[in-house]
Amino acid sequence: MKKRRLGCLFSILLLPFFITIVVIIALFAGADESCDVSGSTSGATVSTVVSDTDWTHEGSTAYNNAKLVFDSWISKGLSGASASGIVGWVNSEGGFALVDRAEGHYGTDELTNGLSAGVIPSGGSGYSVGGGGIYQFTPYTKFAEAGDSKWLDVDAQNTFVAQAILSGDWNASMDLTGGNHSFQQMAQMTDPKQATLVWQAYERGNVAHINQSQKQSDAQKAYEMFGGASHQYDDVKFSQAFGVKSDKTNSDSNFKVSTVSFEGCSSSSGGGTGSWSKDGGSVSYSAHNAWKKDDLPADLKPYALNPESVGLKYRSSSGWNAIAYSGGQCTDLSASLMYALWEKNGSHVTMTLGNGQDVAKNWANKFLDKPTTSPTAGAVFSQTPASAGNAVGHTGVVSHVFENGDILVVEQNYADLSGENGGFGKYTWNYRYVPTSQYASGWSFYDPSNAGYSIVSNASSVE
Repeated sequence: MKKRRLGCLFSILLLPFFITIVVIIALFAGADESCDVSGSTSGATVSTVVSDTDWTHEGSTAYNNAKLVFDSWISKGLSGASASGIVGWVNSEGGFALVDRAEGHYGTDELTNGLSAGVIPSGGSGYSVGGGGIYQFTPYTKFAEAGDSKWLDVDAQNTFVAQAILSGDWNASMDLTGGNHSFQQMAQMTDPKQATLVWQAYERGNVAHINQSQKQSDAQKAYEMFGGASHQYDDVKFSQAFGVKSDKTNSDSNFKVSTVSFEGCSSSSGGGTGSWSKDGGSVSYSAHNAWKKDDLPADLKPYALNPESVGLKYRSSSGWNAIAYSGGQCTDLSASLMYALWEKNGSHVTMTLGNGQDVAKNWANKFLDKPTTSPTAGAVFSQTPASAGNAVGHTGVVSHVFENGDILVVEQNYADLSGENGGFGKYTWNYRYVPTSQYASGWSFYDPSNAGYSIVSNASSVE
């Protein structure tokens, strides 16, 4: 008991000494921090985190990302005010700390919030597959799969948006200025505050949740920070970016063009290599004959377009560069194969809008043209719901036109031969023989050869 009392007494006597030491250390630490903030590890870390996510802080990650978005739109001919308007809108949506943000993930670190790192977005009310990226593409799969480095390419995201708008993804009646501006009219604007409100024609969000004043303020900031006043609408760049001639006086509510630049017309017959694209030949098949990729009869192989010859991988998202929905639907195969199959001056064309029944019509509308009832090798086809036996129709690509007019098509999501509805899987395809009597009603076709596009030289048949 004596030793215990002595120990307590010793502790009490030493207590003032320890308190003094702690106070001295604290004073020195405080003096050091107040004199040189950069010398404080915790202060530097906090400061770095804050500034790196502040898009108005020059040199931060967020600033650099916002500038990339701005510069990318400028490179496509948009005015500084128009580009600033887009930046202003996007900032108040998901910010610029990450350009690949997965919906439902609000942090700032890439590994737990970024699509390029494989993070899967959360769904929302009314939809199960979430969105992602600068513009929160929904479903995210229509741009790229989770884990794809493409999510970090700002210009690729901007180009995807531009092509969607060009294909009709623009509702001028939702323009918050009330002016029903077309996209090219927005591209020419000189007031960033007006331009950002016009961008609702693309975003089409719930007006009740849109902070218009915040978006206008951010648009003005971008305009001032990135020198928006020094960038005027560039008609040449705009024409090059979209492959069309713009019309500065166009007042239509949708993004339309006054003229299409025709650079010669090439027949869809004779493109690529092999017999698939050259009309002719005969085989002995009838309606309702279809085959999985690896079960195609030998006599049909010379007439079968091989998607792998133009870069599409089987059971892999590689080469599927124009996803219309999930990667496993009929629209995904027709969009990606048409993108890879046709080119003009080294550029490819994207059209990802519409259900199966709408695809051929939407391709034709893209070039101010009309679909036809006559198939050509390499043409996209659409079936009406009545002919397809479902509620949304069907689509694919014509592989070959035989001597008697019958056709061979390549498609996805047909029966249980390919696609995800039958449980076969995404990024797959099958072949089907279609007699003239079967496509005579309810089918439409379109190929972009009249707009100067040609089939790529590496397109070849299975054999």
